[in-house]
Amino acid sequence: MKKRALVIDLDGTLFTINTFHFFIKYLIGFCIQHFKIVLLVKLSFAIITRLYASHAKMKYKILRLLKNRNDIDYNAFVNSISPKKRFIPQLQDPIFDIKILATAAPSCYANIIAKNEGLVCLGTDIKNTKFNQAFENSKTNKKENVLKYLENQGVHKVDTFITDHIDDLPLIKIAANNILVNPNVELQEELKQNSISFEVIS
Repeated sequence: MKKRALVIDLDGTLFTINTFHFFIKYLIGFCIQHFKIVLLVKLSFAIITRLYASHAKMKYKILRLLKNRNDIDYNAFVNSISPKKRFIPQLQDPIFDIKILATAAPSCYANIIAKNEGLVCLGTDIKNTKFNQAFENSKTNKKENVLKYLENQGVHKVDTFITDHIDDLPLIKIAANNILVNPNVELQEELKQNSISFEVIS
């Protein structure tokens, strides 16, 4: 029997929010509450990076600051945003043998969210010392990482993909079934122009 795979996005999909933005606020609060002044200063400089560089570069700099630290309570962060989690009935469907949370969000907390939901997590990790765009699990990189994981499981297609964002178009194009969560007009028009069928949920 062939295994069936479900893949779901995190920000704006499984959660109604952009979790990384909330994570930055959490880190700032952590620094202030625990008097981590050096970390706060470095974090501030990393955030300022967004003024002249990409969102991915800012994320990279922030994750570099957190690498090898053991004083950040990621479980507490996940608990703090738990009210923002959206109920997705497909996650409870026993028809799927493999369920993957594929996200550009950092694995340091995405792993916890995935475990709580009984999902495999494919998130963004710091692997190399130098920045490159491939570090972020987003767009085409996300698609390739999902396909690589599935191939290792002996699975060769995504049966159902759930997302809210046009950045996920590479995965949308290869999924057998697509479910869009509160999609904007731009995403719906893009899929219609590509003759891609989809279901919409709120």
